[in-house]
Amino acid sequence: MGLPKEHYFDAVAIANKGEKVEFKVNNALIKKCVPKGDYQQTKGVRSEHKIPTGKIQGFRKFDKVEYLRKEYFIKGRMSTGYAILMDIEGNNIDLKDAPKGMKTPKLANCKRIGARKSWILQKQVIRKTT
Repeated sequence: MGLPKEHYFDAVAIANKGEKVEFKVNNALIKKCVPKGDYQQTKGVRSEHKIPTGKIQGFRKFDKVEYLRKEYFIKGRMSTGYAILMDIEGNNIDLKDAPKGMKTPKLANCKRIGARKSWILQKQVIRKTT
């Protein structure tokens, strides 16, 4: 069919039984399920360290945020005010090419776009070959 190897193109090829496809949209909606709660409550040999599970500076895990004009999801937060960001696939974001002082994302520099839900959603532009 001449389509790139992407999950959504595979789904289209299966649904159309190998026949030619004409796309009428330019975006795909990527959707992933995330856990409802934070199941690990403590860490340490005798569970002596409590892990913060609620909000830290107004952010929870899997909140959708904007950082350096791109959309990410919060994978982890530190009580010091820093965050670990991820993409929709769960891969950590490498910010080594970011400007000085922005390589480690601070929660104060993140803008919350959406609260966590049981599903995280992100639009992705479809790459077509012609």
